[in-house]
Amino acid sequence: MNSVTKLKDYFNNLPEVKRIHELEGYIDNNPKINELFDKLKDIQKKMVNAREFNQMNQYKVYKDEYEKIKMELNEIPFYEEYIELLEIVDNMLVNFTSDIEYELNKKINR
Repeated sequence: MNSVTKLKDYFNNLPEVKRIHELEGYIDNNPKINELFDKLKDIQKKMVNAREFNQMNQYKVYKDEYEKIKMELNEIPFYEEYIELLEIVDNMLVNFTSDIEYELNKKINR
């Protein structure tokens, strides 16, 4: 087994990652969440376009709508847990990547 496979297995077996996968199953099979995700994506596109064309009043309307949908999503208990776990795992990966870079630079610059 090579190092990349070992690292991948290590991360996939973390309790946080296992829970993320479990919650993704709930999210993927929840029509309400999927509908809200689709609305968020649509609003994000509209926000980008409004900002790109310097339509700041329209951008504010879209941003308010975006925040309202996000709040609605955050009211779903396991969705909030899912987002928190994603942030935790992301931070773990960032720290891990930094550690690898540091060790590689140390070996290269000997």
